[in-house]
Amino acid sequence: MTECQRPHIDYPCRVPIKVIGREGELQPEAVSALIIALMGIQPAPDSGFQANRKGPYISYTFWVTLADEACERPLREAVALLPGYVMQL
Repeated sequence: MTECQRPHIDYPCRVPIKVIGREGELQPEAVSALIIALMGIQPAPDSGFQANRKGPYISYTFWVTLADEACERPLREAVALLPGYVMQL
């Protein structure tokens, strides 16, 4: 069996990041602050987020523009340390 090749991605690249956490604990402002601190101010259409609730959990979807392949991992690692964090997609 042959190994799947990694797809080619052109940067900068706009991607969604969904962060799921416990409602009332995970704060979208904290996620937004990390995005700005690690990636800079995002374009105007991407400055907000979408929220969805299910039971005791809430998910926030943020759109971010990745400058290169190395900038996504530090953001995801920082988000994972936030209070109320459960997982991200």
